[in-house]
This record gives sequence, structure tokens and C-alpha cells, in this order.
Amino acid sequence: MAVGSECEVVAIFISIILFAVVFAILFTRHYKSRRAKANARVYFNMHRESMIERLNIMLVRFGQKYRKELEQKLIDAGIYNTNFAKYYFPIKMSVIGMVSISIVMSDFSSSNKLVIGMLCMIAIIVIPDMVLAARKAALIRKTSQQLPYMLDMMSVCVQTGMTIEASLVYLGAELESFDKDLCFQIRKTSDSARLYGLEKALNDLSERIPTSEVRSFVLTLIQNLQYGTSIANVLSDLSEDMRKMEVLTIEEKIGKLSAKMSIPLILFIMFPIVILILAPGIMQMSLDIG
Repeated sequence: MAVGSECEVVAIFISIILFAVVFAILFTRHYKSRRAKANARVYFNMHRESMIERLNIMLVRFGQKYRKELEQKLIDAGIYNTNFAKYYFPIKMSVIGMVSISIVMSDFSSSNKLVIGMLCMIAIIVIPDMVLAARKAALIRKTSQQLPYMLDMMSVCVQTGMTIEASLVYLGAELESFDKDLCFQIRKTSDSARLYGLEKALNDLSERIPTSEVRSFVLTLIQNLQYGTSIANVLSDLSEDMRKMEVLTIEEKIGKLSAKMSIPLILFIMFPIVILILAPGIMQMSLDIG
């Protein structure tokens, strides 16, 4: 009986040990599985957050760059309130959305809807930029035409004893009622001259307004800075030369007008006259033949 009891105790002990080993193995596997899932979840979340952060940073950088470019386009077009830049893209998207909804709800066929939608989208995207570019070109021409008046006033300021920098500051304040666009360019040049020097500011002015008149004005002032030549009489002569060039340009356009008028004269006057002359004879011949 004692031997049997000892065997039962040993068997129970071995069973307990085996159960403990199996339980430990199963628990370890379950723990490793949960740990692996948790690590995978953490890695996925970190990777997803990093992707979202990268996308957010990319969009922010793109938005800042696009907004700066748009602000510069608005300034070049004569729209100096840069707060409009933040409404430019949302307005475009809103118009595209409204046009898309209108086209979808219309009675056109699918192919016509696709063509009309593409044309409208291209127009909404391209036309505003074309308008800004056209305004920029018109503003450059207008500023160049107003430059001789500014040169006369600057010549008077220099003759009274003002320096070039002081005359720019004075003209930037006085020309507001005369031409706000020219006034803006003068103020920007004056502010840039305080920070980077007058020569750098004048070179920037010639880059913003790339016309022959502005380049002549800039080269004249830079020559005065480098060699110390008299500037008052030179500015007066330069303004007079610009006016003469403007008159010559107008005369050239008038001279070309006769050649341009010949095409509509031929199309709308000569051909109808020929038809009126020949029509009765042709009609009479057709009646005689008939």
C-alpha cells in the first residue's frame, strides 16, 4: 500500500509539473503573440502618423510657396492687398465645384458633359492667371509712360539740394494722388535702398519693370553713384528723350495703321463693290441663257 501511495504521489507530482510546463509554454506563446501584435500596432500607428505629418508638412510648404508666388503675382498686377491671396484658391475650388454640380445636373449627354466640364475647368484654372499676366503687362506700360513726370520732379528735388534717397522718399509720399502704382514702386525702391543700398534697390526696380525707359533711368542713377556726375540736368534731358521716343512710337503706330486698314478695306468694301458691279450682268446672262 505504501508503494502504491508513493507511485500515486509521484504521478500527481509529474502531472503537476507537466501541466505547469504546458501552461508556461502556452502562456509564453500567448504573451509573445500579444506583444508582437502590440508592437506591430505601435509601428503601424507611428508609421501612419509619420506619413500624415510628412503629408501635412508637404502641404504646408506647398501652400506657403504657392501663396508667396500668388502674392507676388497680385502685387505685379497692381493688387497690393495681399490678403486676397488666401481666398484665391478656395474661390477657384468653389467655382469648380458649382460648375461641376451644374453640369452633372444638366440634360446634356455624358460625352457633352465631359467635354464641357473639361473646358470649364481649364477656363477656371487658366483665365485668372491670364488676367493677372495681362494686368501686369498693362501696369508695366503705364508705369513706363508716367516715368518722365517723375524724372522732372526728381530733377527739381535734386536741384533744391536733396539727395537721391531723400528725393525718392519725398516722391513716394507726393505721387500717391498722381499714380498709386508708380508711387508703390518708388516706395518699394526707397525701402529697399535703406536695407540693401541704393544700387541694389535700383537693379531690383529694373527687374520688376523691364523696360528701356526704366533701364535708362537706373543706369543714369548708378552712373551718378559711381562717378559723382551731375544728375539734375541729366534727369531733365532723359525725361525729354523719353517723351520724344513716345512721340516717335505713336507716329510709327499711325504710319502702320494704313497698312493694317487695307485688309478690312479689301474684305468689306472691295469685294462687295465687285459683286454689286458684276451681279446685274451675271443675272442678265443667266436669264438670256434660260
